[in-house]
Amino acid sequence: MIAAGAGMTGFGDFPMKHIGRKLYHLIGGLGLLSVYYLLGRNQALVFYATLFIMVLALDGARLLVPAWNRFVFTHLRSFVRENEGHKLTGTPSYVLGIGLSLYAYAPEIATAAICFLAVGDVAATTVGERYGKTKINDKSLEGTIAFAFAAFIAGFMLFFVGVHLPTWLIIVGSLVAAGVELLPLMVNDNLSIPIVSGAVMELALRWVGR
Repeated sequence: MIAAGAGMTGFGDFPMKHIGRKLYHLIGGLGLLSVYYLLGRNQALVFYATLFIMVLALDGARLLVPAWNRFVFTHLRSFVRENEGHKLTGTPSYVLGIGLSLYAYAPEIATAAICFLAVGDVAATTVGERYGKTKINDKSLEGTIAFAFAAFIAGFMLFFVGVHLPTWLIIVGSLVAAGVELLPLMVNDNLSIPIVSGAVMELALRWVGR
């Protein structure tokens, strides 16, 4: 996350930095999740595996071909970060995190974990850019609180589309997801957030004997 006011433009006080990336993160995550329910488990997992290989190959080619890298950073600046010029973007990890979550966990658990990622991460970045003053691990406490709150709301709203999870479990999962996003892990948080929060929710349900 970036300190408030750093290179921001927007309508009034609303932060609009990297709005394309944020929409890509949110809509992309929810769109990939919908594939599971549209195609069914087996076909969706094949789709995720194929897509992961494709985006990994394209991203890897970008690092190997300077002209392709320059093209991406010239024409797609809204979707990439400046520090991704010499490393993989978060897209392969994003696809892998979604696919592995839906493979490893019960569908309702994976759905919640993916929504935590798609909604919470955008909230954390948006609030952190504008109001992030209490810095922790190059991120902000304010952004982490926004993540937890937005993730909980997203998990709670799943009730209205037929995904029924106990409220206490949504609270646990959203807090774990926010904590993972805050920690300086070596693994990209697009992968670690759904995997870790999903695992904790699965274990919590088993612990209470559901």
